[in-house]
Amino acid sequence: MKSTYLVHISLPEVFTSRLAALIPKQRSMINDLLEQRIVLSYSLDMERQNLWVFVEAKSEKGVMDIISNFPIINEVKVEIKELAFYDSSPMGLPELIMN
Repeated sequence: MKSTYLVHISLPEVFTSRLAALIPKQRSMINDLLEQRIVLSYSLDMERQNLWVFVEAKSEKGVMDIISNFPIINEVKVEIKELAFYDSSPMGLPELIMN
């Protein structure tokens, strides 16, 4: 059975050109994982110091297997917490109004 995990990624205070160059690959990978519903949510704070990633996996090792492939993984610090529950508002298409 899968659980939901919160991955807190602390970004470095100084954004190097190396890290900046990895961002397009990171976004592409995250978009793919969002489409597959492996990553449920991906957020960045306004100061660009913290990323929060909600991941669905069978175990913490499963989460590590996923995030170890992140292009930015060698540039950041990671903390993983298993969640007791994960609630979110329903996502879907807006209601069509036929006028």
